[in-house]
Amino acid sequence: MFDNIKMLANGLFHSRLIERIIEMAAKTSKKLTSEAAPKAAKATRAKVKTVANTTVKKSSKEQKAQCTCNETCADTKLTRVVAKFDAGWGNQLFIRGTGAGLDWQKGVAMQCVGDDEWLWEQLVTKGDVSFKILINDQTWSQGEDFVVASGDTIICHPTF
Repeated sequence: MFDNIKMLANGLFHSRLIERIIEMAAKTSKKLTSEAAPKAAKATRAKVKTVANTTVKKSSKEQKAQCTCNETCADTKLTRVVAKFDAGWGNQLFIRGTGAGLDWQKGVAMQCVGDDEWLWEQLVTKGDVSFKILINDQTWSQGEDFVVASGDTIICHPTF
């Protein structure tokens, strides 16, 4: 956590912070797995594909975490949404959509990980997640819905 604060102070948080988030998530998922489960392979650098104002990272090896659902654990993949937007002091970004337990009627609060970076992550069994970003769960982002595939990370730049 203190590393993230140092990076923010130095203005170097853009790409390095995302790498730290991925590293922290990998460590967390390793802690969640039982000792009898095989160790997850090391994550490789992600290939980055840019589409309009959206960046999608597809990893060659998916992270797996122990799950308590009825679905097969091998089908569960960690899906991340990183929204790049300065919401201003006292405001918070929310995500609404379909898939991964999201709903169009009520938003889920995103985690602030930097001055202009917000994170939502969820274990998704399969399929795509369609979503929009909202300020304070009231003001909708403009444009088409964003879409991220199960197990991918998307970096979006919403406009309001």
